[in-house]
Amino acid sequence: MKIKGIKRGKIIEISEELNIPDGTEIMIEIEVIQPISHQERLKKMQDFLSNNREAREDFVKTMEELQTEENLEWERLYGQHS
Repeated sequence: MKIKGIKRGKIIEISEELNIPDGTEIMIEIEVIQPISHQERLKKMQDFLSNNREAREDFVKTMEELQTEENLEWERLYGQHS
């Protein structure tokens, strides 16, 4: 399982609910994510938009499939997805 969090002193605040009991010992692997600048973000968006249409359609299809899988997993774990 991968989950994002923010370190504040000796505490790591996670970005979403974990479905594990309180007091459960866990192992954390740290991967530092460097924020990208506004210029880098703009360049990445321009590169993406300049890709051929087929590549964009494939990306959108992949994202839709991932969303469907996430919704099914959510329903499996928590019931009906809102």
